[in-house]
Amino acid sequence: MRGFLRAVSDQVKLALAIRSLLPPRPADMERRAREREARFRNLLRYANENSPYYRKRFKGIDLATCAITDLPTMNKSEMMANLDDVLTDRALRRADLEMFMSDPTNVGAYYKENYAVCHTSGSQGQPAIIVQDKKAILTTFAAQFARGKPLTRLFLPYIHKLLNPARFAIVTQKPGFYPSSTFFNYFPERARRYIKLQRLSVFDPPEILVDQLNRFQPNFITSYTSALETITRELKAGNLKLKGDLEQITNISEPLPEAIAETVEKAFGVHITNIYSMAECMALTCGCQATHGSHLNDELAILEVVDANNNPVPNGTPGSKVLLTNLYNLAQPIIRYEIDDIVTISAEPCKCGSLLPLIAAVEGRTKDQFWVNVNGDIRDLPYYVFLLALHTETDLAEHQFLQTGVNTFVLRAAPLPGKTLSVEKLRRLIKHSVTSEGLADVIHFDIELVDKIEPETSGKIRRAKNVFGPAPFASSDRPLVANES
Repeated sequence: MRGFLRAVSDQVKLALAIRSLLPPRPADMERRAREREARFRNLLRYANENSPYYRKRFKGIDLATCAITDLPTMNKSEMMANLDDVLTDRALRRADLEMFMSDPTNVGAYYKENYAVCHTSGSQGQPAIIVQDKKAILTTFAAQFARGKPLTRLFLPYIHKLLNPARFAIVTQKPGFYPSSTFFNYFPERARRYIKLQRLSVFDPPEILVDQLNRFQPNFITSYTSALETITRELKAGNLKLKGDLEQITNISEPLPEAIAETVEKAFGVHITNIYSMAECMALTCGCQATHGSHLNDELAILEVVDANNNPVPNGTPGSKVLLTNLYNLAQPIIRYEIDDIVTISAEPCKCGSLLPLIAAVEGRTKDQFWVNVNGDIRDLPYYVFLLALHTETDLAEHQFLQTGVNTFVLRAAPLPGKTLSVEKLRRLIKHSVTSEGLADVIHFDIELVDKIEPETSGKIRRAKNVFGPAPFASSDRPLVANES
C-alpha cells in the first residue's frame, strides 16, 4: 500500500510540475514575473542561511531588495575550492561525492537517497561537481516534457501513450556521470510508462547503430551533431530505414552549424531542435520548434549576457561570457556563475510565437573535429571521450587535446596553483575511458604537463585542436558539409 501511495504521489508531482511549466500565454506574464522574483529571493535567503560560503560573500548586502548586479560573481575554480561550504546540506562533502562517482555501479543512483550527482564535462577547463536534489531533477524533466514538444493544455489526448509509449533513442556516450547522460540516468520512473528509452553509444560502429535504430524505430532521436551526421549519411546511403514515425531530432552538447541542421532536416523530413544547457543548470533552455535557437526557461534561471567586465550587452549583441543563476537548485546554489560561452540573445520576438527569450546563437564551444581510422573505416571521434576521462582529476586547472596524426593525440595539462598532476594517473584515466568505448587498440596518446596553456588571439583556449588535418573521407563517406575554416 505504501508503495502504491508513493507511486501515485510521484505521478501527481510530475503532472503538476509539467502543468506549471506549460508554454506561457500573454495573460501569464505578470504572474510569472512575480514567481520568478519570489524564486530569486528564496534562493538568496536559503543560500545565506545554509551555505557558509554565500553567508560570507553576501555580508552587508540587503538580500530582500538588492539587484542581481549587486551580488558577487563566482567561477568554477572558486566553487570547487569551497565546495563543502557552497553545498547547503552540511552532511555533504566533496571527498565523499568524488568517491561515490568513482564507482561506476552508482550511475543512476541517488547519493544518500536524495541527491543526483554529476560532473561538468570540463570543456572549459577544470571539471566541477554538481549536486541536485530530487525536486531539482523533477523540475528539469518537467521543463522538457512541457516545452520540448508543443503540447495542448489538455492531457486527455496523451492517454494513448499508456498503450503505445513514445520511443526515444539517445545516442551519446555510454551512461556515466557526465551531464548529457545524467539527465537520462534519473529519468522518472512514472514517465517510463509513457516513454520507452533506448541508450546507444556514439562509439558503436555505424552498422551497429543502424541495426539498433532499425529495430527500435524511434519517434525521437537525441544526440550530438557529429553522431547525427553519421546517421544521416547512413540514411542517405539506404542503410537506415525508418518507417515514418520519427517526429523530432534534438541536438545536445555540441554546436549545430546551420548547414548541418538543414542537411539533417532535409534527409529525415523532421525539425531538429537545439538545446543549450550545462550540468550547472540542465533546465536552462528548451529547443525552439521553428528555429535552431533555444528558448530560455526564464522562470527557472537568470542568464546575464555580459562583456569581459561583467557589464550587460544589449540583445542582438554577442557577449564575452554569461553569468548563470539557477533558481531551482537549492542543494548547490549557483548564483552569478561565470561560464565562458559567447551567447547572443535575440533582439526580436521568435517567429515560433513563444514568449520566452530566444538564445539565437552560442559560440565559444566549437571544437576541432577529431577522427580515427578503425581498420580502414574513417570515423568521427567526439571530444567527449577524452573529457570523460578527466572528470575525477579535480586538481586540473587547464587542458588541451591535440590530434597530431592518424589516431595519435596529445593531452596538455596544467595543474591548479599549488597542486601537482601525475602523468601516470592521467594516462590511466584516459586509457580506461578509451578502452570502455572499444578504442584501446586504436587511440595512441602522449601527455605533456605544462604550467599554463596560452589562449588563442580570441582570448579563448581551444580545448580540442586538430593540428594534423581533416579526415580523408572516401567519396562514399564524404562529410555532410565542407570543413569550415
